[in-house]
Amino acid sequence: MTRINPINPERYIGTITQATASYVHVNLPNAAAVPERRGLSLGAVGDFVFVDCERFQILGRIVETKIPDAERLTVEPSLGKSAVTNPIGKIQLLAAVEQRSNKLRRGLPDFPRIGDGVYLAEPSQLTTLIRNAVANEDELTLSIGRIDAADGVDVCLPPEKIFGRHCGVFGATGGGKSWTVATLVQQLKKAGGRAIVLDPTGEFADMGNVDEVFVFDAPAGAARRVHFPYRQITEDDLFSLFRPSGQSQGPRLREAIKSLKLVAASAAAPPAGVFVNNGLIEKAGRPRAPYFNALHAHAAQLHDPACDFDIANLAEQVKNECVWASGQGNAAAFGNTDQNSLGYCESLIARINTLLGSRELECIFKTNGTSLVTELRAFLADDSRDIAVISFKDVRFEHNTREILLNVIGRFLLAEARAGAFRTSPLVVFLDEAHQFLGRSVGDEHSTVKLDSFGLIAKEGRKYGLTCVLATQRPRDIPQDVMSQLGTLFVHRLTNDQDRETVERACGDLDRGAAQFVPMLAPGEAVVIGPDIPAPVPLFIHPPEYPPDSKGPEFQSFWRGRRERAAAALPVPPVPVPPIPAPPNPISPPPTQAAVIPSPPPIQPTNPQFADDLDDEVPF
Repeated sequence: MTRINPINPERYIGTITQATASYVHVNLPNAAAVPERRGLSLGAVGDFVFVDCERFQILGRIVETKIPDAERLTVEPSLGKSAVTNPIGKIQLLAAVEQRSNKLRRGLPDFPRIGDGVYLAEPSQLTTLIRNAVANEDELTLSIGRIDAADGVDVCLPPEKIFGRHCGVFGATGGGKSWTVATLVQQLKKAGGRAIVLDPTGEFADMGNVDEVFVFDAPAGAARRVHFPYRQITEDDLFSLFRPSGQSQGPRLREAIKSLKLVAASAAAPPAGVFVNNGLIEKAGRPRAPYFNALHAHAAQLHDPACDFDIANLAEQVKNECVWASGQGNAAAFGNTDQNSLGYCESLIARINTLLGSRELECIFKTNGTSLVTELRAFLADDSRDIAVISFKDVRFEHNTREILLNVIGRFLLAEARAGAFRTSPLVVFLDEAHQFLGRSVGDEHSTVKLDSFGLIAKEGRKYGLTCVLATQRPRDIPQDVMSQLGTLFVHRLTNDQDRETVERACGDLDRGAAQFVPMLAPGEAVVIGPDIPAPVPLFIHPPEYPPDSKGPEFQSFWRGRRERAAAALPVPPVPVPPIPAPPNPISPPPTQAAVIPSPPPIQPTNPQFADDLDDEVPF
């Protein structure tokens, strides 16, 4: 094995001037951007470096660069004068280089000292050191991504380092979280692994590398319609659905479930003295002792939390439970119908009948399609199939159907794991939008069910060969006891302070210095953190061959098409036709008329009295 020397004198960037337990400060004389020579500057925020401590080298990352306050104006350009600056930087110490094995290892054998030199890391050497640190030469690895500066050099991790201690994929909307999940599924399949993807939105159902797709409504394409048999859910699940009140309805419902379980357990040989009519146990006026003796004889079946009985008879059996505990004058028999109790249970009976026939709960209480339990067991027993997707796209939100259904599927997988189904054939379960299903309770103040199946898988599934990958855009909503069980984290861009603080508390490697890079990560870029990874590594995740359908609203195409359709539907206005001009006519002069000279007005006398005396007008 050729020894790797990470120290290249041509990549020298500066010397340490101050050292602490986790950071060093260093001179960066060539870090300033000189006009027309900006590309020759060395030492920028985000660069990986090696500190030369003679006997060993330390990997670090530049998290801050600046110049002393007294030299701030030296970077301002001025005519005829070149700026002389003395930049300094802050470097986070990450891991030590084990030269004999060409590996990075966690922890520092010694601390840097003032005067130690700092050199830029060669991308290819850094990738090799990381690869050697997490896997041996003959081990199977998954190609996850590449370091941005590595010029296409892949970073490969073994499956034990990714899935062995569970995995988390965190990132805000648009950060590349779904692509990372798709890439992990793709690499897992290529390596010969097996996985089940629980898909709340249906975005992974159309990927080309999926072998089976199970849906709970009308299937499309090669998908299979399934239902989850209600006999696999628990009494607590029924209580969260039917929501009985605590004082009267709850006890009657529990007694009805117990009676129907007794009918199912003793179907081959009904107990003597117990009156069963059309699958219902009659209690009014019947002897008490045979009934309680039968309960004692079938205690094991009755204490099983699964609902193994005919649920179609549940509402009628609740009516039969509304009897007095003993008859009048006959303590050895049940009493007659308790009308008050029956009245209190009328709303429960109506609710049971409504929910059993509801469209939203057909995926549990009806038998449309095949049983998901049967399909999953067949899938796990078939080596020719690798990836199965269970789509919850068509599962309704009413009555907490989606949350309860996914929780019971997780509980089923955990039961299979406890039975030893995955000890020699590990199974990875991917859960997208995990914040919707972890750390929550459904129900009301009288009966609640904790959605804890995947929390239990995170806590104890690893020893049974069942591991999970939790993907979410809200890490703060994941319970702390679950976060603490996640080993490897793929952290995409997170802009919320609470989300980043949650990740920091869950993983000590992502301190404040490294967390500063998280809000600035590019789409598809993630920081990979884990106890088996020597240092937080920023990677550009490989685009999957079959990307998920995670596109947002297509405003451009829809609005443009809508505008074009609206324009095409408008009536076309008629084109105005200009009038045809008349041919020109010669202009004739107007006819001449004889001049009319008006006659002068008659002379009126000054005094009308002498109008006839003309001579009076002549003065003498």
